[in-house]
Amino acid sequence: MDPYASAKEELHGLLTSPTVGSGANEDTTRLQLIDALLFNCLGWGTQDAVTEDHHNGSYVDYTVGKPAAQFVLEAKREGIAFNLPAGIAGRHAISVPTLLEDENTSKAIRQVLGYCQERGVPIGIISNGHQMAAFFASRQDGVPPLEGRALVFSSLQEMYDDFKMLWGYLSKPAVATRNLQRYLLGAKPQALAPEKLANTIPNYPGFRRRTELETDLKVLGQLFIQDLEHEKQISDEFIKDCYCASGALSQYSMVSREVLRARYASVATAIPGGAEQATGKRGINPKLTAEMVTAALSRRPIMLLGDVGVGKSMFLRHLIRVEAKDVLRKSIVLYVDFVREPVFVNDLPLYITERMSEQLESDHGIDIHERNFVRSVYNREINRFKKTIFGDESDPAEYRKHELSMLANHLSNEFEHLRRSLEHIRATSGRSPLVVLDNIDQRPPDFQERIFETAHSIADSWPGTVFVSIRPSTFFQSRSHGALAAYQTRVFTIAPARTDLVVSKRLEYARTKVLESGTGGIFPENLSIDDDDLVAYLDALIKAFKVDDELKSLIDNMSGGNTRTALMFLYTFIGSGYVSTQRVLDIAESGRVYTVPMHEFIRAIVFGDYDYFNPEASAVCNLFDITTNDGREHFLLPNLLAHAQRLAESAGGDGLVSAASLYSFGQGIGFSQEQIGAQLDRAVKKNLLTFSESTESGAYRPTSVGSYLYRKLAQVFSYVDAMIVDTPIVDPSSRRLMRDVHSVKDRLQRAKDFRVYLDSQWELIDSPDVDLPFRWNEISVMLGDDIERAESKSDAAIQRRADSSTHFWN
Repeated sequence: MDPYASAKEELHGLLTSPTVGSGANEDTTRLQLIDALLFNCLGWGTQDAVTEDHHNGSYVDYTVGKPAAQFVLEAKREGIAFNLPAGIAGRHAISVPTLLEDENTSKAIRQVLGYCQERGVPIGIISNGHQMAAFFASRQDGVPPLEGRALVFSSLQEMYDDFKMLWGYLSKPAVATRNLQRYLLGAKPQALAPEKLANTIPNYPGFRRRTELETDLKVLGQLFIQDLEHEKQISDEFIKDCYCASGALSQYSMVSREVLRARYASVATAIPGGAEQATGKRGINPKLTAEMVTAALSRRPIMLLGDVGVGKSMFLRHLIRVEAKDVLRKSIVLYVDFVREPVFVNDLPLYITERMSEQLESDHGIDIHERNFVRSVYNREINRFKKTIFGDESDPAEYRKHELSMLANHLSNEFEHLRRSLEHIRATSGRSPLVVLDNIDQRPPDFQERIFETAHSIADSWPGTVFVSIRPSTFFQSRSHGALAAYQTRVFTIAPARTDLVVSKRLEYARTKVLESGTGGIFPENLSIDDDDLVAYLDALIKAFKVDDELKSLIDNMSGGNTRTALMFLYTFIGSGYVSTQRVLDIAESGRVYTVPMHEFIRAIVFGDYDYFNPEASAVCNLFDITTNDGREHFLLPNLLAHAQRLAESAGGDGLVSAASLYSFGQGIGFSQEQIGAQLDRAVKKNLLTFSESTESGAYRPTSVGSYLYRKLAQVFSYVDAMIVDTPIVDPSSRRLMRDVHSVKDRLQRAKDFRVYLDSQWELIDSPDVDLPFRWNEISVMLGDDIERAESKSDAAIQRRADSSTHFWN
């Protein structure tokens, strides 16, 4: 039976499913209905979907499509029906505003809308197993997603009766040809892009083999680059030596300082009452340390706003343990880091209470459940109890029984008992609590909302000060229609630290620890690398980050101000299969320090653990990828990036560029709305642009990642060589030249052929009448020069080996 007929038969079987109409919970709905719809009736395989996908702090039920996600599906319990207005049944193209009239449907649509826009996924689907609505949630074409159209099926019977339409728009082959997008947006069909070279390579993307030495270095890199900050025995020392003050604008960024300043200034201006920077040229903002003391009086938490990876946690630890140590000498710090806590917490206040109670006992020697401590906390209640009818001590045993019952009743509310305990501690010792709720933006939105409510409850009723660290986007979302809308908060912003300084300090710290204790101290034993070799390896990296401005520029720009990403790049390089570790050590043995070549660092972060460039796993985006059989599209993404940067840097405002202006520009140079939307979605997903909902139709802000990509990496052989396997070639004669090759000589020749191919496609778009901010003809010249340099180095290396061989035999 063909797939279409088989799928329709499977759907017919679902019509009699006992789950339909049972009011089943969400898990059952997913298992018995939605799984069946996706995997049995619409042609998707289980390998195409990721369930409970986590990204930037949110979880979604289904993310479907590989290598690029095609849609997000949010499941609701079968009992929650999407009630549609009378007369809608049987109609499939329905305006989203019509769907929003139903409360349940509106809530589900807005939820999946947020998920899609965070991930750059174009299609959002909501389903309760027997109803389904699909809409474009990440279109950003000048029309707000909530004002577009949706494809709706009101029942399983309707899906079966109109199965041709269901299959034609939501099946795996239909989504691949973007039928739904054309149906909802009215776009004309365009031929799909040709197959990529990657699709013809067996075992793609493969895994890069490492030597034993490189494997051991990778283990050590995990320890001294990423994990030292979590080692309790060295944590304070680590924080002192590795902390870098935030707020210094990068001297290497390829986005202008005006745009960088506007990015962080816009956060402050968008907050009622404004926001203060947490640090300035002279260090910690004194208003922050003053607020730490007075926040308890105002009964409101202090919010620390900073983008992902800027170092909010490191800032907090340094503030508490170093900068404000004297201010907090009489404070009891209670720290809950949600990046390490369980995913699911039913009773959040109770869970926070348990973590803090554990810290009071382990860090401060205070057991709030110890008998004498409890009696001290409730001494007033005990004295009052003695005056009641149960306080007659003539029968000690009976009195004791009633007194214990009274105390047990107080202890039954753990959250309240902790509050009373902290008040008792403050009254008897003068020590007030400082509560820190960190990394909450690693969690789903509804979980974050619960934390906000708990934080305000703690700030309002507990003694002491409460800190909450979150991303600006999370803050604004909650301010608009979440828990924070009901509260006034004190806000401080944290800008990124200089990534080159963060990396250098981390390397220096690792070197110091090796010299102090050797690899036998905090590092594992029985490694294939000894202390001297490890120091030599670190010396090479330290030197590179001190003197090599190109390397610092690469790390700074490609991390986009995210110090976590910068450290991940460094970790990726250490022990990489694309770096000859033995050569580093051989040069060190001769008394010299190895000079890290840029091409080794680029290849390490582009390929990661793989033999070939893998667009889903790599932190680097393929600038030349296309969605249609239109070779001009190779230059669409770089031109959108360049145009966005040009507008942002000339606007003199907050650095935002409207979606409408980008679509207008793209259509003005001959591209369809469909092509532009696909490339903008890709740009957001890979952080080449950031998307903001601050305007009615949305707006974009350029990032240093996108700028560096089209201005620098596009002209580098190491980058272009990696992208060839992932780039569709529309010209058949050129496509035959793009083969899977491995030797440097063959890769250089393939890059030359690829450059010639792109030159030919550029001629189709280049025109004296069109103002293109990205000029491939200029980049092509620089790429040609870099290929020649790589060829010269390769020839010289071959000659050295030949000379060495001749010398040996003579």
